[in-house]
Amino acid sequence: MRFNIFTQIDSMRLLIICILMISFVNCKSKSNTIPTLKTHQKQAFELEKCAIDSECSIEIIPNSSLLIKQDELQNTYIKLEHGNNTIVKYEFKRKEIPDIADGNYSELIYFEIDENNKQLFLTNGALQNVKMIYGRFCYCKDGTSGYFKVTEGRLKLIKNDKELSIDLNFKVGKIPQLLTEIKETITLKEI
Repeated sequence: MRFNIFTQIDSMRLLIICILMISFVNCKSKSNTIPTLKTHQKQAFELEKCAIDSECSIEIIPNSSLLIKQDELQNTYIKLEHGNNTIVKYEFKRKEIPDIADGNYSELIYFEIDENNKQLFLTNGALQNVKMIYGRFCYCKDGTSGYFKVTEGRLKLIKNDKELSIDLNFKVGKIPQLLTEIKETITLKEI
C-alpha cells in the first residue's frame, strides 16, 4: 500500500479540524454576573465595638432557613436548615470569669433575609417578617433564659454585593437584656 502526499495532507487537515473542534467545545465564556450575598459561603466576623470584657460577632449564613419551634414543654428553640434565604446571627458573649461555676452569659439575635431584598425597614410586629428571635443564655433561675420572639423595635438593613449594614434597636418584653442595639456595617469577603 502506497501513501501519496495528498493522503498525508488530507489526514493532517482532518487532525487539525478535530483539534479545533475539541478546543471550541471546551471553551467557556466568562460570566458577567455580579456576585451576590447568596453566592458567598458562611462568613464570620469578630467585631471591635463591644462592651468591656465581652466578645461580639456576626455570622452570615447563606442558603439557609430559620425554623422557630417549640418543644413539648412550650420552650422555644431554633433550627437552621438548607433554604433560599440568608440568616444573620449576632452574638454577644461575656468573657467567662475564671473559677466561677455557671458564669457563662451570652445573648444572640437571629433573623432571616430574602436574597432579593436590598433594603429593609421594619418596626414592631413586622420584625417577624424576618423571623427575628432573641436568645439569652445564662444560669438564670427566673425563667429569663431561652429564645424569645422580637416584636418590639426597629430594623434598618441595607445590603449590596460588598457590604451589609444593620441598624437594629429592640426590646423583648420583661426579659433583662444587655443587648438592645446593633449598629454594624460589615464588608463581605469574596469567596
